[in-house]
Amino acid sequence: MKPDSAVRFPPTSLAELRKLPSLLKRGELELPMGKRLLNALCAMLDDPRLVATHSITELARATAISPASLTRLAKLLGFKGFVQFQGLFRHALAEPGRYYSAQATALINPNEELSAERRIKQHLETQLDNLAQSANRLSQDDLRQAAQLLARARRVRISGRRQSYGLAVMFSYMLGLIREQVSVVGAAGEGQAQALAELGSRDLLVMFGSEPYSRDSVMLAQVANQLQLPLLTLTDSHHSPLAQLAECSLISHNNSALYTNSMIATQFLAETLLLHTARLLGHQTVERLSRREELINRLNDEF
Repeated sequence: MKPDSAVRFPPTSLAELRKLPSLLKRGELELPMGKRLLNALCAMLDDPRLVATHSITELARATAISPASLTRLAKLLGFKGFVQFQGLFRHALAEPGRYYSAQATALINPNEELSAERRIKQHLETQLDNLAQSANRLSQDDLRQAAQLLARARRVRISGRRQSYGLAVMFSYMLGLIREQVSVVGAAGEGQAQALAELGSRDLLVMFGSEPYSRDSVMLAQVANQLQLPLLTLTDSHHSPLAQLAECSLISHNNSALYTNSMIATQFLAETLLLHTARLLGHQTVERLSRREELINRLNDEF
């Protein structure tokens, strides 16, 4: 079967490597990799420090496969051996991020002479593919569970750092139109600690985040997990550090030549989730929106 065009062998980053398990499980990529080897790879992606800081013997023991199997895995992925495979993890943890400048460097290609019309068409085709793949990969069970979490929670707090903050604000506004007790973490200047202090087992934390992940977001998710707070994430991989800590995750496909994160597919999933939640809330949705319309009319806030 045709490999995903975003994956190179060997992968040049953890972001590329994180795409492989899902592609293999869906049959979109073929590698002679058994279940035990795939499970070991997933375990390593869930805890990159495990690979970066352990010898091949120690890592084999931790992942329940042999050192020879680790070498075989590395070569299956296109690496010369385990040392080069481990080097990818060590580099990812030791070096400062170069996501944005690397994207921009790839974007500026003096040998590529394309018209503005062709560039627009390329971008459109990429985003249409992102939307189609995100929709095809969306599990109905995950969508139902996510909508139920949003509908039944006593309070909902929504978080996103850097660019994902914009998604969090938009999602908070749209969800707040159809249910009460919705706000963005940090919007009132209270900080993440105060937001977590307000939440309990009947509440819900919603988090947006994708590669490159914010350390603050990962730490927030880790503490929420330790406190056993319900966590819903909208992220870009089942092996993202956010998805690994969540009760439920919706995964977007975000390939793009853009110099920063592409948010179109994530926003599509967010709106799909809101549609499902509104249907689940039923008449409560209509009543809540009617009250909002009445206030808008009183304030003469529509032209």
